[in-house]
Amino acid sequence: MYNIAVAATKPEDSRNDLLRAYLDSVTLSEALQTQIWHAAELTLAQVRVMRRLGRQPQALGQIGTELSLAPPSMTRLVDRLEERGLIQRQRDVDDRRKVVATLTDEGRQLLSAIPFLEGTALRVAVDRMKPADRERITAAMREFNAAVRHVESAQLAVTVEA
Repeated sequence: MYNIAVAATKPEDSRNDLLRAYLDSVTLSEALQTQIWHAAELTLAQVRVMRRLGRQPQALGQIGTELSLAPPSMTRLVDRLEERGLIQRQRDVDDRRKVVATLTDEGRQLLSAIPFLEGTALRVAVDRMKPADRERITAAMREFNAAVRHVESAQLAVTVEA
């Protein structure tokens, strides 16, 4: 196998290459999403919310903002988790306008039983990489995610102002 790096000749080539690489990466998550659904009947977005709540109770608005979920989407997601008894909602003691969610014991048990990435091609590929390669790719992905989040925040601010 050859690892050949070819410099993009035009700025639009590098833009298209990045967008294609991103879409290729997104398809890698499909197997994980299927695995999580079969193991726990949870979507990846639901798992992301539960993992955040597993660290500490949080205001729903804060989680929605951090995960870039619109308020109606966040409400539906939380409704489903609450109906299953996986989280609880309650008004914040200090600020009654805020709704805080907490992971229930049942939610913690279910979350700990999900086999995240174990035995997947993603995990094996990462394990086989050199640490320097993992660090380089991690930094690039974080930089890309931050750039997208920055644009999303700016677009949201424009929408709110309008």
